[in-house]
Amino acid sequence: MDKTSSFSIHEGKPIRCKAALCRKAGEALVIEEIQVAPPQAYEVRIKIICTSLCHTDVTFWKLDSGPLARFPRILGHESVGLVESIGEHVDRFKQGDVVLPVFHPCCEECKDCKSSKSNWCATYANDSISNTRRYGMVSRFKDSTGEDIHHFLFVSSFSEYTVVDIAHLVKISPDIPAEKAALLSCGVSTAGVGAAWKVANVEEGSTVAVFGLGAVGLAVAEGARLRGAAKIIGVDLNPDKFELGKKFGFTDFVNPTLCGEKKVSEVIKEMTGGGVDYSFECVGLPSLLSEAFISTRTGSGKTIMLGMGKHAAPISLGSFDLLSGRTICGSLFGGLKSKLDIPVLVDHYLKKVLHASIYLRDYIPDRFQREIKPTEPLAPSVWFINQKNLSSRRSLVISPSSHTSMAESVSAQTPSLSEQYHLEKEVKPVEVATTQAEVVESKEEESPPEEAVEDKSESPEVTSEEATPAATEEAPAAPEDNNEENTSDEVAEETPDEIKLVTAPADFRFPTTNQTRHCFTRYIEYHRCVAAKGDEAPECDKFSKFYRSLCPGEWVDKWNEQRENGTFPGPL
Repeated sequence: MDKTSSFSIHEGKPIRCKAALCRKAGEALVIEEIQVAPPQAYEVRIKIICTSLCHTDVTFWKLDSGPLARFPRILGHESVGLVESIGEHVDRFKQGDVVLPVFHPCCEECKDCKSSKSNWCATYANDSISNTRRYGMVSRFKDSTGEDIHHFLFVSSFSEYTVVDIAHLVKISPDIPAEKAALLSCGVSTAGVGAAWKVANVEEGSTVAVFGLGAVGLAVAEGARLRGAAKIIGVDLNPDKFELGKKFGFTDFVNPTLCGEKKVSEVIKEMTGGGVDYSFECVGLPSLLSEAFISTRTGSGKTIMLGMGKHAAPISLGSFDLLSGRTICGSLFGGLKSKLDIPVLVDHYLKKVLHASIYLRDYIPDRFQREIKPTEPLAPSVWFINQKNLSSRRSLVISPSSHTSMAESVSAQTPSLSEQYHLEKEVKPVEVATTQAEVVESKEEESPPEEAVEDKSESPEVTSEEATPAATEEAPAAPEDNNEENTSDEVAEETPDEIKLVTAPADFRFPTTNQTRHCFTRYIEYHRCVAAKGDEAPECDKFSKFYRSLCPGEWVDKWNEQRENGTFPGPL
């Protein structure tokens, strides 16, 4: 699991990796190469090991209006990862730490964070619009054309790497399996187990009704079971969920379609002799919330709202029901203080106290996978675990075994594009051509047909489609035995019309083809132009602009080093 040696080479530099990018509301996610900037002060860059799909991701994916509808965007907020590098003023995290990014902040300094009454963070929690917690709309993501990519809930875990503020990070034990740990960052622990434990404070022997048996509802039942509830009633339209619900502590079930003329609240009151002590609404329907509220006991019943209503729809409750002693409240992040309470849940899981709720999600509707799935699978270094049967479908990423340890998760990952570049490989020195005539003659024999080669001296502008790897055709490669290299003096003798497009040789060791060759080509063009026209030549600016926007900094550093020591893998 020790990845610090490979991490250290990227410290303070951008990383090129893959991410599932949402370009437009409701459209399938697209796997693209992106650039992840190094962390700034109070930030940490993380290598994502495992990420899962939450209903909130789907909600924001469909959002097509308002200040929260921003695209392109990297979704995802349930995940676990490794610290790759840290910014200034970060003293509680180090390279290689296993961390859980969470969407709800905890600064540990404000009045609310220090209070035991709530888990609100007065310093940061009021801001849900920004990309980065302390830097506003400044983004740490860029696509291949240099355009900013928006963050999501300050996490954006549908990426091989992401940058997260320390207010959103929790250090956890590496002993918990990755696919289990990821679910602790939102649905299972926060909305479910946390709501029963922290918000409702369910007592031993009490009665509970759970409306909606999805991931959150099942986790609520687990939390109520752990608190010693005597009767836990599940309410759902899908009877297939009832059998699994027994494993999470449900004792009874109600299918609203089988209640005849009776309301669900009436059925529950008959089952419990006046109503349940606690009810949990886990769907996000105002009408269902009203039923959950009425199903509680008069005088003392408590309802916890966990589902988020569409478009923040208003809620209608009877004033007499409130005056008679029933209460209702919301639950943000399950009432948990992430940095204090999540390590407790991890410890409970490792001690086999918390078990049933840490599971691969079986009940996220199939339509979510059909709608939100990307056009191609993501690299195995990010795993998508929303359903056990996802491995048989085309989905965001690959589903691991439910028994995968954290160490196995790390070792199974493939390096990022930047890491692949830095893998130790032998680079053969390039022989220098003896004369300019030999170089010209060789190029005429080996160069591809003229119609396949673009003359950059006549077409100085490059369109956005040309700069995007997915939209370009593969540039022709020079033969593998191309050992000629133009010296600076030889290039200087050429006229501007003779500055031609030079592509990366076929044996140039990079993880991709189109992106690499676009980047490599612009880099070569720039230096050949400078050699021919001089350092201050405005004609060279276009090449400089394109290669600096396309090439990760570590690639450029390596090429500069190779040019100095004579091992540069291509003609200049």
